[in-house]
Amino acid sequence: MTGHIRVSVVIPTYQRCASVQRALEALGHQTMTATEYEVIVAIDGSDDGTTEMIERFQAPYRLSAMWQPNRGRAAARNAGIRVACGEVIVFLDDDMEPAPGCLLAHADAHPPGSRRAVIGPVPIPVDVSSPPIVHYRSEGIESHLSRLAEPGHRLGFRDMYSGNLSLRRDLLHEVGGFDETFTLYGHEDYELALRLVKAGVELGYSPQATALQYYEKDFAAFARDCLARGHTAVLFARKHPDTTSSPQLAGYHTGSPGWRLVRSGMLGLSTWLPRFPEWVIAAMTRLEQRRPRRLPGLYRRSLDYFFWVGAQSALRAPSRPGLQRLRFGLSLMVLFVVGYSLRLAAREVRELQHASGPDEISRYEARFQGLRQALPPYGRVGYVTDAAPQGGDDVEAPRLAFKRYLLTQYALVPTIVLPEYPGPLAVGNFQSPNGLNSGARRQPTLVRDFGGGVMLLRTAAE
Repeated sequence: MTGHIRVSVVIPTYQRCASVQRALEALGHQTMTATEYEVIVAIDGSDDGTTEMIERFQAPYRLSAMWQPNRGRAAARNAGIRVACGEVIVFLDDDMEPAPGCLLAHADAHPPGSRRAVIGPVPIPVDVSSPPIVHYRSEGIESHLSRLAEPGHRLGFRDMYSGNLSLRRDLLHEVGGFDETFTLYGHEDYELALRLVKAGVELGYSPQATALQYYEKDFAAFARDCLARGHTAVLFARKHPDTTSSPQLAGYHTGSPGWRLVRSGMLGLSTWLPRFPEWVIAAMTRLEQRRPRRLPGLYRRSLDYFFWVGAQSALRAPSRPGLQRLRFGLSLMVLFVVGYSLRLAAREVRELQHASGPDEISRYEARFQGLRQALPPYGRVGYVTDAAPQGGDDVEAPRLAFKRYLLTQYALVPTIVLPEYPGPLAVGNFQSPNGLNSGARRQPTLVRDFGGGVMLLRTAAE
């Protein structure tokens, strides 16, 4: 097959032979002349017959396949880039079905001399028989695409995705392609887009370059993707400490008060019980069958939990041994969830929701902000407080004291607050500065007073 190759289509794939075949068939019906484009399938360790299917496939365009051991989507795309001949490279995920005008729209978006990276719409088709997770994903994608199409919207690197992306081959070589240290799902597209922005590349959106995405993952697979995204979000942040990869990674202390406490408890359970995430998947799978009205909200919260499981796993990497202590601190919060009955937990949430002004968790975060910044990260400190919280009777006092302790621990994450004295530092949480000595089993000395009964103390040896 001869002719000038304008576009090289690179499709990374792993164990999805049928999806690749659907994409190849759709690519045979493009409005662009078949001699003007080629398709390269980068097989990332698949052993499901993808290679044999491509060998048999009768394509009107130039088609080639390359196989490599499983190394992730970034490495597979780079392998395709190295053998591509086209002036413009279009990246498609293997679950995409490009519309007839997709490739021509991508090619026209890159006139000679332009420096652009362009994404096209990736709507997820649904019908009444589609599983609820597919409806949930479709609604999320539609919301994102609506925002991209708003007049005057200026794309940022967080808007980009590599499932339907095009840019000139020389630009890819200039910035070095995808970062192959991203072996897990997620953030390799953000990372490339950020480097493109720093290189002065314009980010664009072409509504005509449409490719349908046939979302075929169940909740378990989507949850594992979210877990991987939490891990790669930390990797991104370490590579680009001046840039936050996603609002989610910077938003641990945001969200409703009730969910923040429950999520902390679930993360603590995950450190104690390695199979706990699997139990959450099993519970959500059963709920899907019942399709409760609150299912979208349950999806949102459970997937947020899996993101943080992945982030927590990345933070426990051997290169940061001090972070291992974070597991214990998070586990302490589990006691708030499992130590009391559901009735008491619901009571606390109702009190927070109906409280006037800032909720109690937000007040603690603001009250302890100065102390949190002064404490060594991932270290351990003791805890000193009043003998009994003011305003509590003999029955309520222990519950209120434990509640104050857990709120202190939450407000000071990632420092671990222990009820005993590991030395040499302890935090003081008093109703007033006058209560400094009332709850101490050892005589502490004041290091710094942050006001409002919040203090940093040095504990004396026994």
